[in-house]
Amino acid sequence: MSETKLNILPVPTFSSLGVNYAERNIKEYETEFVTIPSDESRTLIRYTDSGADSVETLELNVESGAKVKLVQVFERSEPTVSKLKAVLGDSAELELVQIYIGGSDTVSETVTELRGARAYFSAEIAAALGSGEDLDINLIAEHRGRKSVSEIDLGAVLDGSARKTFKGTIDFKKGASGAKGSEHEDALLLSESVRSRTVPVILCEEEDVEGSHGATVGRLDERHIFYLRSRGISEDKIYELMGRAKLKRAIEKIGDKQTESRIYAALGWSDDDEQE
Repeated sequence: MSETKLNILPVPTFSSLGVNYAERNIKEYETEFVTIPSDESRTLIRYTDSGADSVETLELNVESGAKVKLVQVFERSEPTVSKLKAVLGDSAELELVQIYIGGSDTVSETVTELRGARAYFSAEIAAALGSGEDLDINLIAEHRGRKSVSEIDLGAVLDGSARKTFKGTIDFKKGASGAKGSEHEDALLLSESVRSRTVPVILCEEEDVEGSHGATVGRLDERHIFYLRSRGISEDKIYELMGRAKLKRAIEKIGDKQTESRIYAALGWSDDDEQE
């Protein structure tokens, strides 16, 4: 077993930033292959529970006109490595929902190839990390089909000494005329010791494309805290409510009550609270 480079940034930046790749001890790969036939719709829910010495790999082939919603829930405290690769045909759609709850060391890579014309890829990602927890996400949307579309959103709540690296790449290949790609991150930092790194990348080999990225990363405004406290809401409750708001957008995309309840329990939320 030796050190393996994972989550490699397509275009390397200064090595001193420490974001070009992640190195982990990897022993073996376990790959699941799933094909979604043409014009079929399917929902897949996966709870990632691989260990640090192996990589849990899922490869999706979404054929023309097919639609798939993939929900991945990461809730182990042990180190975890996960790789997802998807290929989308003409007018194929992949809706990805990823929920990261804690994890002493989680490395996650998603590579989606929008090969077909009018292929569509959306990613809603939520991450809740506390002290001693480390998350490295590398997400690549590779546009090859005409008028293909990708939309990437991350909501994160970081506390204690949590560390998060999010690398989001939109890559417009030659031939992807009329393609559009966007990515946005909204991260709430609840501690001075948090480390949050964001690496947005847009690559372009085609002229007739639209790409955009943005990030809102910071702490709660003291004026907002003062206002809410003046309305009788405790400071702890304010942080809790603001944190929930960052995560709920992705959780509500799941569409499976059992999975949502499991996530609420892992986060210390109750179903009753969510219905209020």
